[in-house]
Amino acid sequence: MKKINSNLKCPACQSQLVPRVLACDGCGLTVEGSFAPHLNEFSSLNPEMLHFLRIFVHCAGRIKDMEKALGVSYPTIKAMMSQLKAALSIPATPAPEPEPQAAGMTLLDAMERGELTYEEALRRIKKERDGR
Repeated sequence: MKKINSNLKCPACQSQLVPRVLACDGCGLTVEGSFAPHLNEFSSLNPEMLHFLRIFVHCAGRIKDMEKALGVSYPTIKAMMSQLKAALSIPATPAPEPEPQAAGMTLLDAMERGELTYEEALRRIKKERDGR
């Protein structure tokens, strides 16, 4: 039996196609009617997002391992994670601001990974210098 992508769009208007007929390969029974197009939120993901999710699970969420598996950079992984969250309608929550020294990385490391902007690093340096 051929599998089809559950995200198929109508070639005429680009609306979501929905199943109208279900068939049993074992006995030949067919059932016609209106069926829900999505069984869960994951069934609406495109093939690229499903692949990303599989890699995420395979790597147990370790971004370093995901970078290697996908051959992309840390900022790309973070961007893809944001896309996945949006596709699953998960609200974006700001991550707590990590203290680079407490996390075992320097400000430069954090900037290099795209976790910290130049302005934010400068603000932290000034804050530390002024003792605030």
